Amino acid sequence: MNLLTSLALCILLCIPVTSCSSGGKEGSPPWNTLTQAVDAGASNGKVILVDVYTDWCGWCKRMDRDVYADASVGAYLQENFVIAKLNAESSTSHTFNGTNATEREIAKAWGVTGYPATVFLTAKGEPITVVPGYIPKETFLKVLEYIHTESYKSVSWEDFLSSRSG
Repeated sequence: MNLLTSLALCILLCIPVTSCSSGGKEGSPPWNTLTQAVDAGASNGKVILVDVYTDWCGWCKRMDRDVYADASVGAYLQENFVIAKLNAESSTSHTFNGTNATEREIAKAWGVTGYPATVFLTAKGEPITVVPGYIPKETFLKVLEYIHTESYKSVSWEDFLSSRSG
């Protein structure tokens, strides 16, 4: 089972996921554009997290309010990741991996089909995984740790969770 399937399956089995963000809200960490995030990732070597959202998405807004605005999530993100927001319905263009594309085209190229979706990229902008749906704060912090510590390279999501519980 690959990383995306493993993460998605666990999250889908553990919580209700519905399709659905908005720009950063008060209390949430400072967000970059995709171009800024890729430049920052390349210069500081941090993994890039991209919150893929749409303006109409209620679960995206809930993710902003309940997860990204949480102080522990914000602190972990600021210390360990470069973060960006990407509107999956926007015609705003970015140069990404040598190609000029709209945010809509980039989200589609990453295989995003529902919202919110959390995309993780290496510091060089290469895809690690896409985690679909709303993720509660407690689970989201574990996902962040799984990616940041590069545990995904050698440990299944299930084994990682087992090692963190109890």
